[in-house]
Amino acid sequence: MSKQYIVINLNKAESAETRMERVKERGRWIVFGILFALLVGANARVLMISLGYNSIIDKKKKEISRLKEEINKLQSQGKNLSKYDILSFADLEQDRFLWAQNMEKMGKVTPDDIAITGLRYKREKLLIYGIALTFEDRKDFEIIDEYVQTLRNNKEFSKNFSRIKYVGHNKVNVRGQDIIRFEIEAKSKKNKRKSFS
Repeated sequence: MSKQYIVINLNKAESAETRMERVKERGRWIVFGILFALLVGANARVLMISLGYNSIIDKKKKEISRLKEEINKLQSQGKNLSKYDILSFADLEQDRFLWAQNMEKMGKVTPDDIAITGLRYKREKLLIYGIALTFEDRKDFEIIDEYVQTLRNNKEFSKNFSRIKYVGHNKVNVRGQDIIRFEIEAKSKKNKRKSFS
């Protein structure tokens, strides 16, 4: 007569607590894996940026070295200036007459009721042509003479001229409006070199 055994699998019915623990453990590993992947990715990105910066730094260093070599080459090829050259250059700079600057100064001191219509340079003289409005309470000559005095009194403008004088004027009627046409002469100083700058 054979013996019969009853086999009971105690592990077959897993408790709810064990299942929950297993799910939590799996979740922790997934989160750990994601964090680890992000950390590795961030480090790889930082490494790539660092390599890029190193490449830029190397290029800049090479460029600086090349520029230094060029400067040294130019300095070795450069001509030594004599004392005479330096003094001649200083005299040239000091004696230059800058037309643009002088015209700007003249424009600043010209009143609103006067307009410059033309400029002409002839035989060391600057001829200034213009028009001015007339006023009942003032003589035509007084208006022009006052403008001449304004030009003379402006040191920045007048320092370039040995003489600024009134040449003449005439009254004309344009579209029913009386205006004065005038001419002023400014004689430039002889030692000034003319530079149209």
